[in-house]
Amino acid sequence: MMESLLFTLMRSRVTILIAIGIIACVLAAGCTSSTQNQSTSQSASSATHDPILQAAINDDLQAYNNATWVRTLNQSIQWINATSAMVTYRITGSNASLGYTAKYTKFASTSDANNYVNSINKGYNAAALPQLQFFPALTTASSVNTHQSYLNAAKSEPTTSAYIKMQGDQPTSPASYIIQVGDVVITFNATLNVATSSTTG
Repeated sequence: MMESLLFTLMRSRVTILIAIGIIACVLAAGCTSSTQNQSTSQSASSATHDPILQAAINDDLQAYNNATWVRTLNQSIQWINATSAMVTYRITGSNASLGYTAKYTKFASTSDANNYVNSINKGYNAAALPQLQFFPALTTASSVNTHQSYLNAAKSEPTTSAYIKMQGDQPTSPASYIIQVGDVVITFNATLNVATSSTTG
């Protein structure tokens, strides 16, 4: 029984690593230059936004701006209250696109955020930092993200963790993500769309 469980777990991780490698190859093709357009809009709100939550959102936007595969980027923010927001990203590369809406939640402490993540990450696989830089929707958790705004707001660098649950074994299969940045938790579903015929640029 134990050997069967270990074999299933190893096969699951191998599938994710293969998917990550395929996505890296797809995104690397033809991406020698990057022309990025940024559009940011925020819904009107009289509430005071938590500065650390705002910093985490700003860091994610900057991470996409710094990602070499990104050609165009649009972002819109809808503040739910002072400590939560929905952020929609629309990103295109030379031969792939990604669109998703992420929920950002600021907790009272990193410990509270840890407890929440532990309560919802069943069935997810932890993603290591080297893997994240090739996973488009995890760019915000990768080494591309310096978390400088968070550092400035919180006066300390956040600990980060990321989890992924693939809904299939193809790189374009829908996937669910959980990213923790200190006391902020980000959750979303995203699907990578790859062009059937690409042009290099």
